Amino acid sequence: MATLANAVDPGDFANLVFASLVETARAKPAKRRGTTRSGTVDDTLYIAPTVEGFSEQYRTAVDHAIEQLAKASIAADPDRQALYAIVDKLLPDVRARHLERKIEQLLDVLADTHDPMAEFHTTVAADNTAIRQRFMHEVETLTSAEVAGRAGHEAKNRHQTAARWKAQARVFAVPYQGQDRFPTFQFDADGKPLPLIKRVLEVLPANRTHWQTAFWFVSSNSWLGGPAPRELLDDDAAVLEAAAHESDEISG
Repeated sequence: MATLANAVDPGDFANLVFASLVETARAKPAKRRGTTRSGTVDDTLYIAPTVEGFSEQYRTAVDHAIEQLAKASIAADPDRQALYAIVDKLLPDVRARHLERKIEQLLDVLADTHDPMAEFHTTVAADNTAIRQRFMHEVETLTSAEVAGRAGHEAKNRHQTAARWKAQARVFAVPYQGQDRFPTFQFDADGKPLPLIKRVLEVLPANRTHWQTAFWFVSSNSWLGGPAPRELLDDDAAVLEAAAHESDEISG
């Protein structure tokens, strides 16, 4: 008989147990925690770590997780020692990740509060956000799935084609709202990458961000007499020369 420990992916089980811990924390009265609940405070703050063994809270969470798995038609093994072993192994990593996140959040607060350049950086961030939003409004882009669709690729993983072309530096993408967006001017009529794009990406300075690369393609370029590089993608030599001058300016 397969045990629950073997039937469930450890990562999924860890997430399920953590969700149970959060639910346990939410269910506890505020008085027992010695503090007042606030809707703006992360529930994970109320999940106390266990130094040795399992606290009653963790055992309750594991049992809760088992019940949820049972409802999903996954048989629960009566011997839960294997489950506790998995949780014992995974929970320290879960706690470490959340502690790291809390530290980063505190550092962000401290930086905003005590950094004399904080206001300047906030202004720059707002300007960059506005510029990127304008880019997304004015420049047609494709999701990874849309890239595969235009190229006529019907792989089960619709993101594979774009990811492979990006890894090969045949195209570039800009991160926007949690996903990669690929400007369409990089592709030919059949949805394949223009060979010139790879050559340009090899010539442009390697330390450029994806957004800086995107802005270079759509901005007026003095080495091209004014037009933006994306307007002259049929003139390989001119665009490559303009890209080469970007490296000259940095090295000079």
